[in-house]
Amino acid sequence: MSLQNEEYLVTGYPKLGQKMGVVPEQAIFRRFSALNAEILLHQQAELVYLEKELREIQRADNHDRETPRGKYAVNWYWLRESNVDENGTQWKLLLKIRARLREYNEALVLQSKVARLPEPGSFDLKAIQNYLANPEMGPLALFGEDATVWGSASDSTDHSPDLIALVHRRSEDIFSKWFTEKAIVQFFRFGLHRVGKPKAIHGLPSLHDSTLFGVTYLITSIIASLLPMASISILYFVQSMRARLAIIAAFNIIVALSLTAFTTAKRSDVFAVVAAFSAIQAVFVGNNNANCNCAQ
Repeated sequence: MSLQNEEYLVTGYPKLGQKMGVVPEQAIFRRFSALNAEILLHQQAELVYLEKELREIQRADNHDRETPRGKYAVNWYWLRESNVDENGTQWKLLLKIRARLREYNEALVLQSKVARLPEPGSFDLKAIQNYLANPEMGPLALFGEDATVWGSASDSTDHSPDLIALVHRRSEDIFSKWFTEKAIVQFFRFGLHRVGKPKAIHGLPSLHDSTLFGVTYLITSIIASLLPMASISILYFVQSMRARLAIIAAFNIIVALSLTAFTTAKRSDVFAVVAAFSAIQAVFVGNNNANCNCAQ
């Protein structure tokens, strides 16, 4: 039996860690924004004091023209050798500042990266809440202070406000997002996961987003191909100009809503596509009217 198999893992952090490892979008942790900011503030305050102390020592050393201290500001060699020949106060302070500044800069960069990590999706957060409440985890196997970090299945909003996900779920259109979330729920609700072959890495069946996105792509392609034909067909059989204008307006709205729901098009793209689609309909109506006049 694989050490990664869920049946091998004990209830608690091992099973929760395995769950997060299998679905990285559900690897949800606290950002600790306030604590990180407080640590940075302390480091910054220490550096401010050290900087002030350094400037005062530099000014004092610079006014000493009888010893090499007066050369520290213009000759690095004498500054470094002061640690051997003299008390080396300025040099020792510089080394201390260098170490503190390195820690501060590293903390700044790390905090900047952490701050850019995405918030967890509502679907993934709910999945973790449900997992912590199901029989596989006890339920409520975690009872320490960190047990409420993710909230609970009974109160999904009672979670820490600074949660992050290590991996953000693939950004898709509104329809694909809705379809994948609903499909995954139904996949496990009706026991379809038992039909699938367990993965070797964790011994569990799974349903990949890419499979569901393939289905939504197919649906989107069908809708995209039917809309123009539907519009032209209706316009062909309707003779009233007022009715045709109303039909064009209605289909423009449908196309705009479809672009919003079924694609990730920007606003400018929506305007461009709707304008082009409207122009095609207008050309068809114009040509159709001309053909009717010629026939008469």
